Amino acid sequence: MNSYSNLVGVIALLIVCYACGGDRSNQSSETTTPVWVEDVRPRTIEEYVTTTGTAKAVKTGEIKSEMNGAYRLQKNPVTGKPYRLGDIVEAGAVIIRLENKEYENNVQLESKKLQIQITEKEWEGQQSLLEKGGTTEKEVNNAKTSFINAKLELENAYITLGKMEIKAPFRGVIVNLPYYTENVEVASGSVMLGVMDYSKMYMETQFPENVMTKVKVGQKVNVTNYNIKADTLQGKLTQLSPAVNEETRTFAGFIEIENPDLKLRPGMFAKADVVTVKKDSVLSVPKEIITTRRGNKIVFTVDRSSAEEKIIETGISDDQFTEVIKGLNKGEKVVVKGYEWLRNRSKVKVMK
Repeated sequence: MNSYSNLVGVIALLIVCYACGGDRSNQSSETTTPVWVEDVRPRTIEEYVTTTGTAKAVKTGEIKSEMNGAYRLQKNPVTGKPYRLGDIVEAGAVIIRLENKEYENNVQLESKKLQIQITEKEWEGQQSLLEKGGTTEKEVNNAKTSFINAKLELENAYITLGKMEIKAPFRGVIVNLPYYTENVEVASGSVMLGVMDYSKMYMETQFPENVMTKVKVGQKVNVTNYNIKADTLQGKLTQLSPAVNEETRTFAGFIEIENPDLKLRPGMFAKADVVTVKKDSVLSVPKEIITTRRGNKIVFTVDRSSAEEKIIETGISDDQFTEVIKGLNKGEKVVVKGYEWLRNRSKVKVMK
């Protein structure tokens, strides 16, 4: 009897549980899904081919000493302190002087200046005598030649003395400045200075052969580096090889990069997006909200309190947005968050 009573109790409990489960199922079907939306609107979309490479300075210069001399590091007129790595220098700025009195004396600069004065007067005197018939044309020409030679010797003297100064060859940044103790004797041929101008840079890169018909010389390039994510530098594709490497199935290209604020540094690894197609004012949606169902591309829009499944046709894409050619109108509210849980006509609550 007790066994029979227990069995009846279990059956009754199962019936109650089944009923409760049924009620929860009905409640679930009425669940409202929270979603976030944004208006469909026109944007500029750029489709691109992405490549990578190492950024290099357009101008590099290494200066070696051409004579022996005592090392004298000069002061930067901008900072008032001795030049150091990272300083921006102007073309012709004297960074280092090499003192060598014996070398300087051997040049005999003052003597050569005096020689110019003497030969010039001799030439003028010969010209006056020629007018009076007191000399020949040959003597006048000889005097003129002596004057010209004296001027050349003085110019060469200045060039020779110029070797005592280590100058910046162009406007740029000091990237190498070997340490020498002040007044130490530096040997001829020693590396003294390295300067780079990286306000303009270039990058040699490789493209896969399947984009050969897409990339063209002159196309705009957006250049980024993981250290300067917030800034996109502008560049241009300047050269393309017509030949494909048989082993790598790639072809070479050169990109010039504008780097006016010197944010990209020589040797940095960079990503380059070569813009192959650009469309202005096209309707677009975030690319991640487009899903595929039954072979169709779909997004969800919100009509009052329910979601509506929309089949769309798409065009070009960039890294964030996809062009919508057909299926949506400007101003429609498309679901950008919460779409993963939706079906056609699902009840939704728009969150703000």
